[in-house]
Amino acid sequence: MSIAKDSSILASRIRTLRNSRGWTQLRLAKEVNVHPGYISRIESCNKLPTLYMISRIAEALEVESYELLLDDKKLKSPDYKKEKIISIVKESSPANINIYFPLINALHKDRKRAKSKDTI
Repeated sequence: MSIAKDSSILASRIRTLRNSRGWTQLRLAKEVNVHPGYISRIESCNKLPTLYMISRIAEALEVESYELLLDDKKLKSPDYKKEKIISIVKESSPANINIYFPLINALHKDRKRAKSKDTI
């Protein structure tokens, strides 16, 4: 993968995540403690940030650093989503697992019921 393609993926992911939160470039810049022009240059592929800055941006956007470097195809794949769910559960406290379990179980049962109705 070329640096230009990596930069384009990074720029797109940062912009998408920032917009999904309703943040302006100014807001992200304040969260990361940089000049808004720096964020603008990253998002327009005119600046490739350091790994340290990528980690700060990821933290502000509440994602893992590596997720800023994944293209949409990878992020939307069922395998990636399954790995992400497993990772979340593994990192969760017992109290959170007690919250997640009934929700996941109910969704799973509902999907099984819907699938069995489709086959009838």
